[in-house]
Parts: sequence; structure tokens; C-alpha cells
Amino acid sequence: MIAPCGTVIPVRPRAWLVLRFLALHAGRLVGKSELMDEVWSDCVVTEDSLVQAVGDVRRALGETGRTALQTLPRRGYMLVAGSDTDSPVHPGEMVANAVSLGDRLRAVAAKRFVGRAAELAQLREAISAIPSATPLFFVHGPGGIGKTTLLERLHSEAAAKSIRVARIDATGLPPEPAAVVSALSHALGVNGQTGTLEEHAPAWRLLDRTVLVIDSFECLEPLSVWLRDTLLPALPSTVTLVLAGRNAPDTHWTTHPLWNGAMACIALESLSVAESALLLNVYGIAQGAHAGVFDLCHGHPLALVLLATEVQRHGRVPSGLGPDLVRALTRRCVADAPTPFHRAALEVCALALTTTVDVLSDVVDATNAPQLFEWLGEQNFTRAGPRGLLPHDLVRDAIAEELRWRDPQRSRALQHAINRHLFWRIQQGRDVSHAAAELQFLERDSPLMRRFFDFSALGSILVGPASPADASGIARLRDAGLPPRERATFDHWRHHDATRTLVARRHDGAVCGVTQVLRFDQLDDRSAAVDPVVSAVRRALANQLRDPLSTGISLMSRFTVPEGERRGLNPAMNALQMTHFMLWATEPGLRFYVVVAMHPDHFAPLLEGTRFQRMSGCDLDSDGVPLGCFMHDWQAESWMDWRKNLLGTPRTAE
Repeated sequence: MIAPCGTVIPVRPRAWLVLRFLALHAGRLVGKSELMDEVWSDCVVTEDSLVQAVGDVRRALGETGRTALQTLPRRGYMLVAGSDTDSPVHPGEMVANAVSLGDRLRAVAAKRFVGRAAELAQLREAISAIPSATPLFFVHGPGGIGKTTLLERLHSEAAAKSIRVARIDATGLPPEPAAVVSALSHALGVNGQTGTLEEHAPAWRLLDRTVLVIDSFECLEPLSVWLRDTLLPALPSTVTLVLAGRNAPDTHWTTHPLWNGAMACIALESLSVAESALLLNVYGIAQGAHAGVFDLCHGHPLALVLLATEVQRHGRVPSGLGPDLVRALTRRCVADAPTPFHRAALEVCALALTTTVDVLSDVVDATNAPQLFEWLGEQNFTRAGPRGLLPHDLVRDAIAEELRWRDPQRSRALQHAINRHLFWRIQQGRDVSHAAAELQFLERDSPLMRRFFDFSALGSILVGPASPADASGIARLRDAGLPPRERATFDHWRHHDATRTLVARRHDGAVCGVTQVLRFDQLDDRSAAVDPVVSAVRRALANQLRDPLSTGISLMSRFTVPEGERRGLNPAMNALQMTHFMLWATEPGLRFYVVVAMHPDHFAPLLEGTRFQRMSGCDLDSDGVPLGCFMHDWQAESWMDWRKNLLGTPRTAE
């Protein structure tokens, strides 16, 4: 190989063949398998041989090789024709090259462009000087996720490379063949007059290299068969297509004999925390406000920009999305619900952690539940999880917030209906742990609950009965989380007949929490006397426990020991607390339930806010660590009544 300055640089034969093939196809992505078939057709080798050859080429190219030979992860390689025309374009160059006002505005917008590095790298293949080996790129994602912003950046880079971009916004375009053909010819600058495809197509064949972008492609879905089979194949080979819409291409696209293998799908997700921070920096938002903005926006680009404007206007992060922002988001992100049933299904999807046919049947309408579930699954802002449908977090918050301020009574009524459904599931023993997480999720908007619960970690830790294999993990938690005197008391109750020991486990099986629950009617005086806390509680409840007319059993969560700091947002602590919650709902004949809390003043707002009473005479000290006890009488207030009081009772009967 001869370097530009005339120096001869030796390369191995296979590396030379790789470079030669890439040069012959400069400007387009060459797949790994294509290179392997071309260069090693005479032998069988692994992909490592290709990697080594590419490394040889890069070393031979020197500094130029860093930009001239581009790698697209898991896809292949592309040799660009020159750093001046085919490498990524800097926003400053776009300003210098601006000809029209649109070019100038795009250049300014490019300075606010953050993230999307992988997606943009993939799309740059569409604006190569030579038509791409992939003729169709399909960009999809929920409303406001940044599709149009990404396309504007692509347009700017194409303009800087003198690559022609023709663009159609399908919003408001009648889904009729004649209208689409006319709009297409107008965008291509050929002929904007009304006419048939056969009349327009001959003029299209005269086009030079062009990138055709169709935005809001979901508006043309009624014409999907005609587009796939007739219109798009009729475009000249010099055209590369970029379609952008809310919905991912369905199996009619991905299995189509023409488009299967000829289409690259690019799904846009929310921005990461780091990318969101970059965007907020661009809009001049102080670092101290970033966390609050991100908590409200969940990385959704449109919401970040709208909320950044609010912060600039008022000088602070609002406590919630607010009516104006909610209206803007729901208009941009959520499709119209065709019937009241569909609207109700949308609201249930926003309020419930996951949405299933069962919950729609119980809460909305049993007859239409399967169809409503299918409709929700087709929306671009939902995804299918292992337990049901989940909406995008920002869309969930916007719909729920809009419902609360538009119709607070209906919002509470739906919460109660979902609550009843989940309680029924628990009583039936159907996926009890997940149902408990779902119940907790209903309280995610409570400032009190948000202070003590990490709702983002719901379901990440499971709780079950302890086994002999958990002994070392339990001992580790005991020693790390309890003062010396409490450790001895923990061991005293560890194997007592009155004790239920439950452990919290991560999904990998690691023990991260332990709780001991004592049953009062199985406590003997001698064992109880060893524990000052149990003795104090028994004295406080003596009259009720010995009342011959008293019925039911009484329990005490004597120890709740999570891994880590119990007073922070601790998923292990939350999982153990949810275990107590489940006992309140499922224990037959439950009367009193006593919670023993280390640092009771810290947990008093949570326990008293959930209708537990602090027990007088039961505050103690253990090696300098304060202990306190809280009690609820479940025969005086049933679990369902308790939940209604927590969620807020609707003004009319349910």
C-alpha cells in the first residue's frame, strides 16, 4: 500500500483485500459476512481473522484511519471517501455552510442536539454519497421522544455534504394514493400536480442521489399495503428512504418478501440521566435542578424541553407537571381514545403498575376487556412486560395527572376499583408478591410514601420463608444491623415456636433482609420475660389479650433488618415492609399487629400516617439505639376500610 506522501506501507494480503473491497464500496456499510465471503472465500476462518485484518488496515492508515474506517457495532464497516465530506459534521460547520434560513435554524438546533450517538451513526449510512446497501431506515418511538429532532440533525448533516433531502410530513395528508403521489412529487421538486403513480414515476427516475424522509408515518397506515407493495418499490434506486413514526413496523413489513432484510429499524428510547443533564445544560438549567427535572420527565426529550422552559420562567423546579404541561404532553404523546371504554382503559393503564385483561375486565368492562387490552398493546407508548402492559413513565404520569385535576372523584374511584381487584388476587393466592407491589404502586403519588419507599425498585426483591441455607446470610445481617443487646434477643427468638422468620432475596438469590414475626398466643411467660420489648407490649395489651370475648390472633414484627441503611430509600427495607403489609391482608382472624421500629421518631410519620398508633410505655433503649412500638387493631378497622382511608374515599358510592 502507498501512503498519500508516497511512502510504501506493507500490509498482509488479506488486509489489503479487505481495504480494497471497502474502497470499492466506499460510503456504504459493508456487512461482516459480506467481507468474510469476499476475502476468505477459499477457506474457513472465524470472525477474529476479520478483526485482525481491520486492525492492520487502521494501523496502515494511521491518524486518518480513526475517521476514515468506521465501525458500526454488530453490523460491519464503512470506509468514508474523505474526512471533509463523509465524517460527522460539526454544528459550527453547518452555520458556515448555511444558505437558507432553514439551514441556519437547523444549525442552531444542532447545537442543542444531545445523545442519540448510536442512532445517528446508523442513520449516517442513509446520507452517504453512494446509495446505501440498506434502502429503508425505519425510525420509531412514542410521541415527543425526539424523532423529528433526529431527522432535523440528519437533514443538516446531509446539507453540509450536499446530499439532497426531500421531506414529507404526513400529518394532515389525506391517506389517499393520489394525495401521497402528489406530495411526493412536490417534495422531490418534480411535479406537484395531481396525477397517478404511473404518470409521475417516469420523472422520478431522472433524480440524482436523494434521501426521502417521511415523518409522522403512522398517519399513512391505512395505505400500508399500497405503500409497501406499489409506491416505495417504484422509487428510483438512487433514493434512500427514512420513515419515521410512532409505531414500530409490524410483521407485514418485517416478513415482506421485498423489505425483509432490506430495512433497518431504529427504536428511540428516553434519554439517559447523563444525556438529560447535557440537554438541561444547553438550556441553562443549574446543576442543582437537574435531579428534580429528571424525576418529573423520566428522560423524555419533549418533557425535558418544556419543563426547562418552565424552570427558566419561574426560577425553580415545579412540584409536579402542572396542567399546561400535562395538556401539551397528552396532546403530543397519546392517541385519541375512540370510546369511553378505551379512555377508561387508558386511565387504568396509567394508574396500575401493569395492565392485564383481568384488571380491565374487573375495572372497565368484562365483555370488551380483550379488545381493550389489544388496543392498549398497539399504542406506541406501551410495551409488553412479563406480567402485562407498561406505559412509558412520562406518559403514565401525564395521563394520571390529567385525570386527577380534571376529575379527582373518578381518579379515586378507579384507584379503589384497582385496589379491590388486587385484594381479590391476594385472597385467591394469585401471584401474591407481585399483587403486593401493585398495591404499593397505587400510593406512588403520596408525598409520605415517596419519602419512605423507592417505587422504582418495586418487585426487584422477593421475600419468602427462611431456609437452613440462609443461616450465614441472616447472621451477617444481624451483626451489621443490630446493636449487641438486640443481637442476643434476635438469637433468642430465632428458633422459637412462636417465630416466623422471613428473608428478602434479590433475583440472584442473595439474602438482603430478614424479619421475625412473633405470634402472641404462642409466647410463654418465661421466653417473653427475656425480651423487654415483648414484655412491654404484652403489658400494654394485657387487658385485650386476656379478654375471653376477644377473638383472633395477634402478631408482632419484632425485628426488621435490611442490608444497608434502614432510614434511607432502601429496596430491601421496602420489601420487608411489604411482607408485613401482606400479613395484614391475608392472616385469617388477625386482631392486633404490632410493629417494633428502631429509630421510631424517624418512622412515626409513616406508621402514624398509615393509621398505626404509637403504644405508650413501649419506648425503650438498646445500647443507645431507640426502639418504639406501633399498633393497629384490624378488627376495629378492616383491611379494605383501611385501604380506602389511605387512598381517599370517593364522594359517591363505588
